[in-house]
Amino acid sequence: MARPLDGAVPPGGSASQAGAPQPGRGAPRLDRAAARAFAAAISSLVIATLVVTQSAEALDPKGTVTGNAVEAGTVSLSDDDAGRSLLELTDMAPSRPVERCIAVRYDGSVVPADVSLAATSSGTLAPYLQVVVELGGGAAFGDCARFVPRGTVFSGTVADLVAAGPLPVAVARNSGDALGFRFRFELVDDGRAMGQAAAVDLVWEAVPS
Repeated sequence: MARPLDGAVPPGGSASQAGAPQPGRGAPRLDRAAARAFAAAISSLVIATLVVTQSAEALDPKGTVTGNAVEAGTVSLSDDDAGRSLLELTDMAPSRPVERCIAVRYDGSVVPADVSLAATSSGTLAPYLQVVVELGGGAAFGDCARFVPRGTVFSGTVADLVAAGPLPVAVARNSGDALGFRFRFELVDDGRAMGQAAAVDLVWEAVPS
């Protein structure tokens, strides 16, 4: 069994970062009745995933020595989404968080390799959507029942995550190393979010350390 990846818990973004709307003055909160209407007013939220690898041959021209031959090493990262979206919702409302998990696996021959997470988004909901990202083990696509967290790698809004750029989240020290992620999404209790929508792409990348 491959050893788990070493988690690197970077300073994550926070909901208090500049540009993120804060509930309070000028941001009307919602009562229970309004929250029900709010759920119907949210157009959509779609979370998709993607993994990217950079060529070890380009980054490490010396390659890997095997006997008298020299072969270029490989950098290979995959997830278990099988082309499916991690999350598709049309009825989000405050105080109704949603959790989703996904497993990512490193199978490259070049070790160690750094694994990072980044996000892009479209639409106008991102500043009003809180997200907590945890690194751990036991995750499977859409199934968090066996997830065991080892640390939080990000906490803030989706807009903060996009602005933060690629975040280092783990180091793969062995081919076959696996890690799991748990995402917890929650809508900010802010009337300005009514009717907003977003599509978010989560991107993992592996490069030789």
